[in-house]
Amino acid sequence: MNKKPTYAIVVVLATLMAACSAYRAKKQEALLQYPDLGAIVKTQAEIGYRTVTQVGAAHWDQLQVTVQQLPFNPESYLAYAKAMQRAKKINTIPYQDSLPYGPKYVRLQLMDKIALTNRLNDKENTAVLTYLEKDPTLSVVTSLDVALTEEEISLFKAAQRLILTKDKQGNTVLEVAGATGQELYYFSELPIFRYGCATFCWGEDRYHRKRIENIAPEGTRCPKGTFAKPRKVKGDKKYVKL
Repeated sequence: MNKKPTYAIVVVLATLMAACSAYRAKKQEALLQYPDLGAIVKTQAEIGYRTVTQVGAAHWDQLQVTVQQLPFNPESYLAYAKAMQRAKKINTIPYQDSLPYGPKYVRLQLMDKIALTNRLNDKENTAVLTYLEKDPTLSVVTSLDVALTEEEISLFKAAQRLILTKDKQGNTVLEVAGATGQELYYFSELPIFRYGCATFCWGEDRYHRKRIENIAPEGTRCPKGTFAKPRKVKGDKKYVKL
């Protein structure tokens, strides 16, 4: 009796099971990752999920951060609950849509897009600008949704200053300065459950060199006269405007 076909089927099934297991592990790892505020990231769509890879950050001393307190709604709470489930953490925030006063979360945002744009076009970010020009799929993280405790929310809201800065090792940290002192928060320590990105809109300077003219929220179009794809900017570096 020839058992080769049966053996071949077993091998194929085992290979498929191993591939499915690897895919599930990769998906789980991707869903657990949240980038830093201000980070440059590459987002790729996969089957049933999307991956985000933090590729770096521009050079800057500090960027102003604003904090907005928002009430949970069914959509945001589902995002939070799924994030806790994926991270195998206890969901400590009860929520019922029918209650008049529900739990809150905060949204940390880089609101000063002009300052961020200017930083990206600085001479010290020449290499970063070249990197962004070569890959138009890259974007910058401009908001993070964080599930803080009521005490922490009060601390953030009462802060005299919230800035994005770097520690001595070059890691991005959030500095929350208040009347009683300052606290430094690493984003890996914060219960982040959602993030928002913005894409780069390209134009040219008076010397016809490509530069970032604007930063547009993800899903929106670039303003007239700017382009999401750098190659559409028809600059001629040999010509100088007087």
